Formats: sequence, C-alpha cells, structure tokens
Amino acid sequence: MNTTILGLVRIATGLLFFEHGAEKLWGFAGGQIDHKFLTLHGFAGPLEAVGGALIVLGLFTRITAFVLCGQMAVAYFSEWAWRGFFPIANGGEEAVMFCFVFLWFFFAGPGGLSLDRKAAWETRIQRYEPYARSVMRIVLAFTFTLHGYRHVFGLLAKSAGKAAAIPLAIDRLPAFAGYWEILGGTLLLLGAWTTPVALITCIEMLAAYVWMAAPRSVWPIRNGGNEVLLYFCVWAYVAFTGPGKISLAAKK
Repeated sequence: MNTTILGLVRIATGLLFFEHGAEKLWGFAGGQIDHKFLTLHGFAGPLEAVGGALIVLGLFTRITAFVLCGQMAVAYFSEWAWRGFFPIANGGEEAVMFCFVFLWFFFAGPGGLSLDRKAAWETRIQRYEPYARSVMRIVLAFTFTLHGYRHVFGLLAKSAGKAAAIPLAIDRLPAFAGYWEILGGTLLLLGAWTTPVALITCIEMLAAYVWMAAPRSVWPIRNGGNEVLLYFCVWAYVAFTGPGKISLAAKK
C-alpha cells in the first residue's frame, strides 16, 4: 500500500512541476513564454517539462529527482533568498517545497505505478528514506507553521514580485485556520501525534483548494493552489507511513 501511495504522490508532484515547464515553453494556462534557453529562467523550462514528465512516468526517477532538487536549490538562492530569510515572505516557498520533496524522491524511489526497474545501488540508497522523509517533514512543517503566524499575527508579509501576483489559497483561509497551522505545524515539525495531525491538515488543505483555489481557475499554477496540493500530498503520505526516523515518536 505504501508503494502505491508513494506512486500517487510522485505523479501528483510531477504534474504540478510539469505545469511550470509547460508555462515557459508553450504559454500553458496563459503563462509567459520564455525561449531564452541560455538564461537561468529560460533553461528551467525544458528541465521542468522533461523532468516533470519523467517524474510522472516514474522513469529514471532518482536521477531526475536529484537533478531537479539541485535546480530548485539554485533557483531559490538566485531568485528568492535575497528578498528575505523566510520562504513564505520572499516568494520562494514553492521552490523550497519542490527541492525537499525531490530530495526525498531520490531516496524513496518511484514507488508503485512507475516504469522504473530498481538497480542494486538504489536498494542501498533506499535504507535512508526514513531520514529523508523526516528532513522533508521538518522543512515543510516549518514553512506551514509560518503561514499560521501570518494568519494570526499578520507577520511575514509577502514581498512584491511575480509570486505575490497570485494569492496563495492557504493565505485566503479564515483567520482561525492560522491557529491550527501553528499548532498542527509545530506538532508535525516535532513528529508528535503525526498520523491524526497530518490527516486533519490534509482536510484543511483539501478545503483550501476546493473553496479558495479551484473557483479561480482549473489550473493550480493559476489559482494559487500549487503549494496547497503539495502540502496535501506530503501530509497524506506522512499520515500513512509515519514521521520518519527523526521525530519524538521515533525516540519514544
């Protein structure tokens, strides 16, 4: 069952990532075409389109995920980090999320519903998947918690720029949702009561997408729902498989 869930998370993540490449290459969903392939932004288009498609198919998954993880790290530090320290304020949250999800895929592999065949070296890498899952959980729980502080206390306003042009669905939830984002995010960060907390957070993310994002556009890249869907996928997997090796539950 875990391999099937991993496969579904991989496919959803690949589709969300593919959108960005399709936007740059073909103007998908009304996006701006960028064929300046010798620039960092222009070269990202083919990487995102081809890489996203390979992730969806589950083909060369670990190698592709490793390359895309590096691409997202470069994109974050070249495009977003200089705007501020916190990813939800500098506009680089999605890049951070993709970076650590792809890092996890490198260790976790494609799961079910994939075209890959496991090589011997991949078996040795996979033993570290619970640690990679923990790192991903901690980073995404941290950014998730920051949304709560924005909701409740009005902190960490987003900087101006392209990312600020499309309001995130999670930021348009009622103010009381911020209290759960602080509490639930902190518990997920610590790895405490992970399964029920992750399930409740999945419900919140699903509600955010259905009521706040979907009415704006059918495409997540245009309705502010990309981050919400990524959170939903990650917390769903954590709910079914646990927090990983680095957590209060593991220590207990």
